[in-house]
Amino acid sequence: MRHLLCTFVLAVCCASAAMAQDVPTPEVVNTNDFRGRVEGSFEWEPIDDLSIEAGVQLRLNNDLGSVDRIQTSVGAKYEVCKHFSVGADYTLINGYESDEQSWDMPRHRLNINATGSLKIGRVELSLRERLQTTIRTDSVNLFEKPKSEVILRSRLMAEYKIRHSRWTPYALFELHNTLNAPKVVPNYKTATLSCDNYITRYRAGVGAKLRISRNHRLDFYYYFDYDRSYNIDYKGNKGDLKGYLQENEFRHIFGIAYKFRL
Repeated sequence: MRHLLCTFVLAVCCASAAMAQDVPTPEVVNTNDFRGRVEGSFEWEPIDDLSIEAGVQLRLNNDLGSVDRIQTSVGAKYEVCKHFSVGADYTLINGYESDEQSWDMPRHRLNINATGSLKIGRVELSLRERLQTTIRTDSVNLFEKPKSEVILRSRLMAEYKIRHSRWTPYALFELHNTLNAPKVVPNYKTATLSCDNYITRYRAGVGAKLRISRNHRLDFYYYFDYDRSYNIDYKGNKGDLKGYLQENEFRHIFGIAYKFRL
């Protein structure tokens, strides 16, 4: 019995070592970028506890020197009770490639949100869980990137209510966790497609909301993102792994958002 157990453990160790040897180590590339965002939106509450919002956002990258994307969105949120709300929204993303000076194929994004909140004195804490799906319209190799990327976004936010002030400062921390990223293989033509999951983005941010009047709001914010992604490239004819990069980008994002409430 002891001999069979030792043989089994040795076989498992050898199989694990062989699998580990087949998994390549990515080349790591680190970059920094300053980015900007400008947004305008309006919000309408047709009935109690239900709000509808639509807006457009411009994003800049390459140290604020070029357009990254223009996206338009529409969504709805329903307040189930005082401390819990649910919602969904759709976004049309039009990305721009500054190197090629051309627009990418559009992408479609759907978010499903659930938010819980709790007030402690003048501080309001909220936790939002967002299931995000982004659908590509171009053709891709599913071993390099998914056709429909699925990410779970978890955001913890704290807002401080200043008495007799139109300003509301806040701080937040957010994690993006991939749910269906393709797992890298030595040769995709001889392998079975399988998914990997990992934290692809860490975000920390601070900001302040300004209540100009009953109908007009401004939001000023700064985000620091540590974004990790994997660039997988296979040879088209043989299917061998051609390139495998781990791209780490440190982003400084400055933004301003205007909202008109009907």
